[in-house]
Amino acid sequence: MIAVQKLKTLIAAALLGTPLIGPASMSFAANSDLISVTKEPPIVQIKTFDHANPGPEVPIKGREAATTHCSFDYVVDIGLQSVSSRRNGDIYSHTFKITRLAVRLNLPITFWLPDTVNRRLREHEDGHRQIYEEIYSNAEKTAERQAQELLSETFIGQGKTLDEAQNDAKTKIGIELNRRYGNEILAYAKMVTQLYDNATRSGTNRTPVFLAIRESFLQAWFMNLTKKR
Repeated sequence: MIAVQKLKTLIAAALLGTPLIGPASMSFAANSDLISVTKEPPIVQIKTFDHANPGPEVPIKGREAATTHCSFDYVVDIGLQSVSSRRNGDIYSHTFKITRLAVRLNLPITFWLPDTVNRRLREHEDGHRQIYEEIYSNAEKTAERQAQELLSETFIGQGKTLDEAQNDAKTKIGIELNRRYGNEILAYAKMVTQLYDNATRSGTNRTPVFLAIRESFLQAWFMNLTKKR
């Protein structure tokens, strides 16, 4: 039995300055100069373990034969401008307007395969990778739209100094953006991968991986369409 894939997001970092952009990354400019999205290429690694003695570091459970983990990572660099402030004792509350959002997306994928892995099991796990990368191929559009939506909102940061209040506001904005990105991307990814495992019986039947992937995306599309009605 193959595990339903576990996915996670990084807590977005509230950073000063400009985020580092690798030479192989791709940048996407939004309609507004206030927003930019950088999407790094997926990073794939394979880890092999002893099927008879997996060890505590191997993230498989029960009768799982293998698993593929990925992380839809989201880091954001935020520029703010204080528009108002008030004092309560030693604490200042500043209301900030967002002046810039620079988002960086990553997709690390890790295969956990037993030393006895066969062709069918390997192909099944690679199907999960294909699903993750297909969803990631449009992730910058989601990040761009969500950042654009947040530009109209204000955030309050608190601290004993302006810098402390600004960092507090940046943390709140980063967490909110991360939450929105995770809720949309992760919910969809979990749905598609669960449908894929159902279609392939977690890799134990002979359904071709390509057909199972396409069927899973089609079913997910129909399920989302039904929810909207």
